[in-house]
Amino acid sequence: MSYATGNTAEIVPFDLRGGAGRLSAWRSAPPDGVEVRGTALLVPGFTGSKEDFEAMLSRLARAGFHCVAYDQRGQWESDGSDDPADYTLRDFAGDLLGVAERIGAPVHLVGHSFGGYVSRAAVLADPGRFRSLTLLASGPTSVRDIAFPPPRSVAQMVEAGGQQSIWEQMSSAMSALPDAKRDFLHRRIMATKKANLVGILHTMETVDDDIAGLRAAAVPILIAYGDTGDLWEPAVHERYADDLGARRVVYPGVGHLPNEERPEQVCADLTAFWAEVDSRR
Repeated sequence: MSYATGNTAEIVPFDLRGGAGRLSAWRSAPPDGVEVRGTALLVPGFTGSKEDFEAMLSRLARAGFHCVAYDQRGQWESDGSDDPADYTLRDFAGDLLGVAERIGAPVHLVGHSFGGYVSRAAVLADPGRFRSLTLLASGPTSVRDIAFPPPRSVAQMVEAGGQQSIWEQMSSAMSALPDAKRDFLHRRIMATKKANLVGILHTMETVDDDIAGLRAAAVPILIAYGDTGDLWEPAVHERYADDLGARRVVYPGVGHLPNEERPEQVCADLTAFWAEVDSRR
């Protein structure tokens, strides 16, 4: 089964393996006649999934990049443990490194929100496997300078109320979405394991900004974000980019989901960044 996405680029479902079992994934390859320029791996965030990159995969493929996006352990269609202790940053990064090894070529890595934390941890563990790192709407930490309740308190809410409690917090912001999109988001959060949600929230409490380690890793970094300050204010992203010596792209009027709100521009910025990185190698 495949999903046609226009101009002969397709999104094809396939399975990967992680430390907790099967990882549900999508891939998209450059169409015939398009020069292959590289490989990209896209990692979703908290409550997310591979579908968060649906609008990007075919665009990146038509630009010449083999692309893979996957549901992290315990997310949506991927296997996962029922124990929150099995959702540490090390566990998620181990899965990512296994996926990168399966792909083979050094990859351009893109992490959205919590997926950025996971991507940072993978780069720190094995920087030679990655050509670049893009942190998409992903700030330095979840415990400072962020418009989000203390993760531990949210974890307590989920422990008591399950996935539905997260949905009730999210759904008011989705009233303008089409019914089909709201239905998918509800099905996704209810299918995501409670242990995944609780485990990630506990993990968020421990994430450092990794500035020294990432600078030492010497992997080129792009910080890309909207300017509405939904979670992190623009000044937080700007300071983080300066601290990392990273390139920076800002999307005016965009919130926490540039990948869905401005996929065409995000893809253009990614391919320009990747071309610059590859030209230096």
